Amino acid sequence: MKVFFTGPENLKKIPPKVSVRILKVISLNAEILVGNCTDFDEIALGILFILEYPNVTVYHTGNKEDLGYPIVNVGEYPAPDIAMSAEADFMLAVCDGKTPRVTANLQRMPANRIRLIQL
Repeated sequence: MKVFFTGPENLKKIPPKVSVRILKVISLNAEILVGNCTDFDEIALGILFILEYPNVTVYHTGNKEDLGYPIVNVGEYPAPDIAMSAEADFMLAVCDGKTPRVTANLQRMPANRIRLIQL
């Protein structure tokens, strides 16, 4: 099972309810697909790295840290998000209602395959 993580660029820390969901995905031994944009992606990637979770693929635009995880480079934004949406079985979406990137990602995935956390 592959899970695409998406969240707002302006997130400075992961709320506890999001941490619980990340741990749930880890407990399922899912492959996690995550971008390398600022804030949410960086924080989620850092958590996975600290927990030494191996099943992570970073969809890279060539401009950020990947922490040693395998990289898929599909071009400039929004190409990584489109590719992860197509590749993933499910999406863990953290939504603040203000981020166009998350809104666009939600439209790319069937609603019954999204686990949405509203902030």
